[in-house]
Amino acid sequence: MDAMIVSFYGLPAGAEAAARSMVRLLLPMLGNRWQLGAPHESDVVILEAEALAALRNAGTANESTLYVVLARDGEPPGGAFATIQRPLNSGRLVEVLNAAQDALEERMVRPGNTLFAEGDIDPPLEGEAARSVRTSIRAAIGRALENGSLAIHVRDLQGERILTLLPEVGYAAPMRSNALADLIRMNAEVDVVGLNGTEAAALARRLKFASLQKLEWIYWLAGSDGKIRPGLTVSHRYQLRKYPDFAALPHYRGDVRMASLLKAQGMTVGELALRAGVRLETACHFVNACWSLGYLGDPARTAVARPAARPAGIPEAAEAMLAA
Repeated sequence: MDAMIVSFYGLPAGAEAAARSMVRLLLPMLGNRWQLGAPHESDVVILEAEALAALRNAGTANESTLYVVLARDGEPPGGAFATIQRPLNSGRLVEVLNAAQDALEERMVRPGNTLFAEGDIDPPLEGEAARSVRTSIRAAIGRALENGSLAIHVRDLQGERILTLLPEVGYAAPMRSNALADLIRMNAEVDVVGLNGTEAAALARRLKFASLQKLEWIYWLAGSDGKIRPGLTVSHRYQLRKYPDFAALPHYRGDVRMASLLKAQGMTVGELALRAGVRLETACHFVNACWSLGYLGDPARTAVARPAARPAGIPEAAEAMLAA
């Protein structure tokens, strides 16, 4: 979709000026998918609870606009999309704008253009049972990401689709990123089918695919088992070359804090965990994910050779199928 518009309404002049300056500074972190505008044309309007009540009483609130209320405590007032607890800071603002982006993009969903059309892929593919190999979801995704030329279709053990991965195209999944991350975190058992060229081409025309970078990010955030990836060390000081694209990549509030810290200075994983107030394994996951997408700066790159993303423990049958 086109850039989304955010504005402020009814705030004191000084407070609005400070908030607008904050948004301008955050635009790169938000993937430059937002721009500032006027309330009447905005997708998101940030305002006081009293101002929202006045708009609704006057009948001038726009039903298609997401209203975000600034508050110190309490539940969101009626008609509010979300609240931002005062004092306003960059982490809270990024979090609510990312949630708003998800909501706005969901409005654009139309049957058949984002997920599998009904009946297209729910029935088994031709000869799927004979071609299917049971393995773990980490093994399947990790091997496909490492190989770079594998087209695979992944189902859970009940036969429900989880994702389809096509090299040079991306991945399609009929579930939210956090649900996919949960499956990777649990390392669920799955059935994997290698797709032939005809099947891959047909699916490429039918589905809307997200980037493989997004899948790799999710894979390392959720599937690292609290350990630093091979080739990296917890004692090295890491620093971000650029912010992760948090508008496109799923993340948690702690990831935004860690990004800000690593952009400012180099830190070891332990220092990062302490400064960001997160668990050591969470800091490891974040460094792994940033490394995989090339967000870490040159000092880290010269210290170690960047390894291939080879997951451990791939069953022999899965290795044979995925290598075919």
